Amino acid sequence: MALIISAEQTRELIDMGAAIRLLDRMFRDRAAGKMRNVPRRRLKGSAKQLNVMAAWRQNPDLIALRSYVAKANTITLYDGGSGALKAVMSAAYLSSLRTGAATGVAAKYLAPPKPSVLGLIGPGWQGTFQVEAVVKACRPKQVLVFGRNAERRQGFIETMSKVVPTPFRAAGSVDEVESESDILVIATDSTTPIVDGPRLKDDVLVATIGANQPVKHEVSGRLIKSMDLVVTDDLATARNDSGDLIAACAGRRLRWRDVAPLETIVAGGPQGRPRKVLFQSNGIPDEDLAVGAYVLREALRKKLPLREITEF
Repeated sequence: MALIISAEQTRELIDMGAAIRLLDRMFRDRAAGKMRNVPRRRLKGSAKQLNVMAAWRQNPDLIALRSYVAKANTITLYDGGSGALKAVMSAAYLSSLRTGAATGVAAKYLAPPKPSVLGLIGPGWQGTFQVEAVVKACRPKQVLVFGRNAERRQGFIETMSKVVPTPFRAAGSVDEVESESDILVIATDSTTPIVDGPRLKDDVLVATIGANQPVKHEVSGRLIKSMDLVVTDDLATARNDSGDLIAACAGRRLRWRDVAPLETIVAGGPQGRPRKVLFQSNGIPDEDLAVGAYVLREALRKKLPLREITEF
């Protein structure tokens, strides 16, 4: 028998604090060689595109298959030993939660000490998770928000003011956010670079999450070249998907051998934190497995009433 877990039920079983802790441990397991993954692959249909990726973790011995196309978004868990189907769950909430949590983990290890300002460019759905994660990880004194649509920007601020106990302020331009942020998060769907870098502080973490396809771009090659350290959640995935890093390497502003996997930082990484750091997040199946396995454990522990299906 396998369990079916809805998006609403996943919300009851995991929150951002738990997700950050889970991903912190997951990156340590990656560093210890206790995980394997298959980076994202894409298959185009007549109008929509299927995206698939998978990961295995030694303890628990589980395989996760993440697949999504249009609004269909699932994590499927299998027993790594027997191959039995354990659960199929909606990833509509989980995928955004774990993306935010990955930035939270990166900020925990790479952000300037005692940051004053968290800047956000892109006050959309994913931006809510990014702000919540970074506030939990670093406790900035203020969140500065910019988006081209003033009404949407204000709505975001009003909504998030009820979620995190940090003062919010609207920014009038990208330049303003760039110059004032100690941690700058860019969460957009842009195909052209938004931030160029000359106004950044000397001590700053820039985190980008939207450039997860070769055609997408959030920061310029100039910004990347100015960084003391460039970090990503999975190097193999970045080589295929990270539009900004692919362009920077093609333009000889960066070398792939100089891009650090986040797990090396979490597991002990370079001694001393570089002052200007870029974290480029792609979203990887290891993260889906971490949150999915937790949700399944909690569902069983709490004896949540769930639908069951019989394997054929």
